[in-house]
This record gives sequence, structure tokens and C-alpha cells, in this order.
Amino acid sequence: MKKSDYTRSTAECRFPDLRPKFIQYVKKYMEDYKLGGIENEVLHCYETTNLKKGFLGRTETNYTVICITTRFLFWGIIYDKKESGVAAAKWSDLSEIWSWEESEMGKVMGDSGVEVYGFIYLSSHRSKWFIGLGKDEAGTRCMNLLKEFVKNNKTIN
Repeated sequence: MKKSDYTRSTAECRFPDLRPKFIQYVKKYMEDYKLGGIENEVLHCYETTNLKKGFLGRTETNYTVICITTRFLFWGIIYDKKESGVAAAKWSDLSEIWSWEESEMGKVMGDSGVEVYGFIYLSSHRSKWFIGLGKDEAGTRCMNLLKEFVKNNKTIN
């Protein structure tokens, strides 16, 4: 198994305390797709700090941000000095979620997080994507919450 280039640590956060870029992107997403406001829908938020070993021992940092709402899962990787973005999926459009370590790629690539399978909002085809999480208490809690939301009728209302 290949060792991950990343060291990840996850923390549970309040929505207003998330990376400002992420909040800006989510609000714009909600506005662009006429989905209403987000503040009354937020249930849980998590932010993972991703430290990557870089060239000549330098460390690069980015952040994986997850926002669990009543209707949607929002996630994105936020960079301080690079273009960032978010994606969203309705709970009812997600088919499966499992621990990255249990996935086919996870057995080859040592990393921590979840693999998700389903439709990204308004997409016409299903896809899989990786969301990095820490192997810590908050990362485990986030993974279990995501699994629970997908399992329980794929909607929380």
C-alpha cells in the first residue's frame, strides 16, 4: 500500500466559522440555482486541514470543507492562493458512501476519508468522488453522519 502524501485533521465547525471562500461559494451556488437561503438548513459542518509534503520539505496546505444541510451535501477543497470551488448533491441522489480504506482505490492508496457514489446536483450521470477526512474523532463522526444520511431514506426532513 502506498503511503499518503497528506496528513489530515478534521474539526467540527459552525457554518459562520468555515472558510470564508467556502461560505461565499455555497451562497452563490444556492443563489445561482435558486435554492433559497442556506443558514436555516445547516445541520453539521466539518473542516479538514490537509497538509501535503511538498518540494524540498515545504508543506502545502488546503482545506476540505463539508456542509450537511437538510436537503444537500456541500463539499469543496479550498485553497488560499488558488481557484477553489464547491459541489453539491441532494441526499436523495446519493446511492452509496463508504470509508475510503474499504474502497478499491483505498486498498492501494493509503489515505483517509470517504468515497461517495451518486449524482452531483443536476448531473445526468452518476460518479464517484473522494472526500478527504482525518483519522480522528471528528473525521470518524463526519464519516458516520454521512453514511447515516445516505442510508436513512437518502433525505432528512
